[in-house]
Amino acid sequence: MDLSRKERSFEVQFRKKLAMWPKGSSWLGIGVCIALTLAAAYMNTLPFPPFSLRSGQHPFSAVLLALLLGMILRNVIPASAQWKPGADTVIKKWLPVGIVLLGAGLDFYDLVRVAAQVMIGAVILVAVVILLSRVLTRWLNLNEKMGLLIGIGTAICGSSAILAAAPVINAREEDIAYSIGVINLLGVVAMLLFPVMGSLFAMDADVYGIWCGLSIHAMPQVIAAGFAHPGNGQTAGELATIVKLVRISLLGPTVFVLGVWFAYRQRQESIHIGQPVRYSKLVPGFVVLFLGMALLRTLGFLPEVTVHLSERMVFVAGDQRIDLARLFSQTGKWVITCAMAAVGMSTEFAAMKAGGVRTLALGVLAAMIAALLGLGIASL
Repeated sequence: MDLSRKERSFEVQFRKKLAMWPKGSSWLGIGVCIALTLAAAYMNTLPFPPFSLRSGQHPFSAVLLALLLGMILRNVIPASAQWKPGADTVIKKWLPVGIVLLGAGLDFYDLVRVAAQVMIGAVILVAVVILLSRVLTRWLNLNEKMGLLIGIGTAICGSSAILAAAPVINAREEDIAYSIGVINLLGVVAMLLFPVMGSLFAMDADVYGIWCGLSIHAMPQVIAAGFAHPGNGQTAGELATIVKLVRISLLGPTVFVLGVWFAYRQRQESIHIGQPVRYSKLVPGFVVLFLGMALLRTLGFLPEVTVHLSERMVFVAGDQRIDLARLFSQTGKWVITCAMAAVGMSTEFAAMKAGGVRTLALGVLAAMIAALLGLGIASL
């Protein structure tokens, strides 16, 4: 068939766009995360144990259920590996947005007061966990850099802290991979164990939330465990989020001190640090935006508004009052729940065993130190 010049040009451009379309499209994985979120929300309302107790409490929050469903899907169905691009997109782009929106439900002055009270305890915990991890590293006869990575990952924010500290100490790729595997595995264990311990010992929501924020490894795991408090998941989850953000804010100073110390030690051997680190990027932007959203809500820039709808509207007619702060906060919870499903879909247990028994032992001991010290600080 003879094609005109415009038709041939259109065909060429269309083929180029098809060639540029990513083979590992993320839309399927995003759709699965949304489906798991809806399933978790439905399961959370089921009127029988273990989803609902006789007292009316729901021991498994929708956030935790979404994460568990994602983990089951990832480790039971081999074909689920093709959904990982979508899960990664949700974790990297949606989770920070959800955390920022969650700030709309908080009072800025309460947030700053809690952060100021927790800061000293967080500094103590970070310093103790890293120092004792070094001692345990020597006792277990492990690589010093591996011990530092596991220590900082346990003390601050899991994989993110490891990736930030690795170039400063010139860590090997296998050290990074093994330490991330151990930290992820133990973070999942802590996320599942903390709600059980909180329920078993009837912990107050405030104490439990601070404990989760101080002791659990990564932000998604902190959120899942915090909102899983059987008595008052809302308060515990919000406190856990705030305290975890305080720990994350310590990443920049910690990596800076670690870099200065490591460079000083290596100066005699003329070994230089491998890659430069941009310290301005060590505190994620969503931490600042989270504080900004809480400030907007406190100053009244997220008011209740009334929308005047025509009587001809099909679904909703008349005046409708919308609380913007509550709307943003609730939207943030849904986004975070979806991100938890994505975290579960990215958790592959088979990939976490390569570090060896001694590396796992170091991670377990460091996690126990953080949990015990965090509980002591939270109880005060």
